[in-house]
Amino acid sequence: MTLETAPTGRAYPYWSGWHMVGCSVLFFGLFGTFAVSLFPAGYDRVRTGDLPTGVAMMVFGVFGAPTLGMAIWSLVMGVRNTFRPPLLRLTADALVLPAEARGEPPRGEHGELLSQEPPQPEAVPLNAIRTVATNGGGHKRGLEVVHALSAQPLRIEAHMMSASDFNDLVARLQTAVPTAFAPAPTRSGG
Repeated sequence: MTLETAPTGRAYPYWSGWHMVGCSVLFFGLFGTFAVSLFPAGYDRVRTGDLPTGVAMMVFGVFGAPTLGMAIWSLVMGVRNTFRPPLLRLTADALVLPAEARGEPPRGEHGELLSQEPPQPEAVPLNAIRTVATNGGGHKRGLEVVHALSAQPLRIEAHMMSASDFNDLVARLQTAVPTAFAPAPTRSGG
């Protein structure tokens, strides 16, 4: 049985939401609009003989214009994610992760990709989970899952889900893997 045909116990939308899309559209839109507005002003400066300033304004306008495309792309992706959001699934035997939860592929000290694979697998079997802990507060709240398939713990960000979905996921994981939520044994002596 493949991951796509596995029965879904529960699916949770996992995306940043319209607040992030709105900020992105606003930032890229304002920056792109400012950049594009510099192009005609720079052209006027070049025509009046102020070459260094005029050319600099035109270059900034040309290179800043693609951010308008980024604003449109952010808006399109926001609409797409509204109707078909990435889903984090909890099945009877695994936690199936969307690309957004799998993390970024590792990079070297100079920013080059060390691998094309993200640090987290597509699915984490429940029997591979060692510990689960909620940590942080407010916007930094998250679920940290230590499992046998990756050296890095899986971090599920609470702000990427609705509060009720996040709490439901925690409750369902506590039911499915109760030993993973047990506090670590303390060492006595010294």
